[in-house]
Amino acid sequence: MSENKDFIIQIKGLHIGKHSYEFPIDGSFFRSFENSLILDADLQADVVLEKGSGWMNVSADITGDVTVECDRCLDDVVLPMDFNCTMAVKFAKSLEDSDGDEFIIMDPADGELDLTQFLYDYVCLNLPLQKVHEEGDCNEEMMAKLGAVNSTAQTDG
Repeated sequence: MSENKDFIIQIKGLHIGKHSYEFPIDGSFFRSFENSLILDADLQADVVLEKGSGWMNVSADITGDVTVECDRCLDDVVLPMDFNCTMAVKFAKSLEDSDGDEFIIMDPADGELDLTQFLYDYVCLNLPLQKVHEEGDCNEEMMAKLGAVNSTAQTDG
């Protein structure tokens, strides 16, 4: 995956408290990942970073649409997305300084927080298991071919 600088928050010198960011996410974001299921996107990530002394909480509201391949007919299908995701960050010099696994561990000397992988993972996790058109909206030609193959398989079996 190529590094995407559009989703980096400079945290060095950031004051304690809440900070808001907006990140548009389009198809080029997903194309920078190898083998991404998402072909195109028109998403908005509204991120709130709350910084404390030794910790940060990141919350993102992600809304919009993604385009994926239909599992039935293989045509493009546009799926709406509207979800919230969170991440807790703890500043520690090493994993030994951490007291649990419910946090992302960052070195206190790190000056930036890269949200690229966080955003990608949560969009992918929020895709439905079956990515299909509404009933009757699939490519009719492909559905006819699948029906012919299916009926042939049933008579041979």
